[in-house]
Amino acid sequence: MDRDGNLLAVCMPPPLHRKSTGNGVPLIRKGAINFYMNMPCPLKVVCKMAIGEFATLYNASHEAPIYSPMLLDGDTKGIEGELKAAMTEDELPEVLVASGLHTVMAKGFRERFIESGIYEGVTSEAALARMPESYRKLVREHNIGIFSTGFWSVVCDLSLETCVPYPRRWTDLVDPLYKDLITVHGYNGKASIASLLLVLREQLGSSVVTEFAGNIRNIWHFAEILKRLDSTEPRRTPFNLLPNAATVQMPSNKRAAILEFEDGPVLAPMLMYVKRSRKEECMPLINFMHSNVIRQALRRGDFHLADEFDWSQPFSFPSWEFLLQSDYETLTASLDVELKKGLKADVFNT
Repeated sequence: MDRDGNLLAVCMPPPLHRKSTGNGVPLIRKGAINFYMNMPCPLKVVCKMAIGEFATLYNASHEAPIYSPMLLDGDTKGIEGELKAAMTEDELPEVLVASGLHTVMAKGFRERFIESGIYEGVTSEAALARMPESYRKLVREHNIGIFSTGFWSVVCDLSLETCVPYPRRWTDLVDPLYKDLITVHGYNGKASIASLLLVLREQLGSSVVTEFAGNIRNIWHFAEILKRLDSTEPRRTPFNLLPNAATVQMPSNKRAAILEFEDGPVLAPMLMYVKRSRKEECMPLINFMHSNVIRQALRRGDFHLADEFDWSQPFSFPSWEFLLQSDYETLTASLDVELKKGLKADVFNT
């Protein structure tokens, strides 16, 4: 009110159904079972089709429909920002599947919604039965829902002759021997290799990220890397770090092969959470996400439901103790700064 009693403004949150992000597609639709799934690029189309068909059938016979911004091609970056900024349960989707750790492992989000128990991690009983006790303990004690697993690997361009031995472990890539011989997947001016950087930092110390950056010749989107393998591109490199969801798209006539490291590929877990308060209502959707339809869709991007993964095989991943005692956002931001210190000015040039 002003001095004369006239109303100037009312401070109140906007209604949920009016929120929109990026291209106008909101994260949340009031009255719906809201489902947000952040998928790796190579899996978006096939998963969108499968989930869209299920949602259409479900919505035809249920009062509360399934709503997913993915089905409307919502702006992922903006929607992730809205999700990360959520402060109350009403601002959250009922079911969340995250292919990256940047939101669910961010300190504020984790404290508000995961450690508080508002979100319950979903790990299938079949997956729990296959896991070693250390992972079962992780799931139970820290409320981690492990839905599926993918990997990152190094693809060797066999059309290039090299005078260096093939790397045998991830830590080998830091050796100056591999200067200018590595290309990594990235997008929008960033390298998307956070898990590897965390592995290197945890094993070799804080300075290792800048040292590794000196060996990187290019940071290209995976589509550019695949196109330039076994080509006349003068800047291509013999060692190319890619998600397996991309390498499965590599044409069979390319002279290239995935290197098998002693410490295994870098794990790329996909996590799932459901609101405890609406878990029963969400069970048809959760069950569908563990069905053979989704199982087959994920396999097309070399992702596998957690009950298919052989947890005894070697794989690399930062320790969960290291992740849980850190703020993932702060940690990865510092890694990005350290990486850029050692990168050449033209690594993003295509």
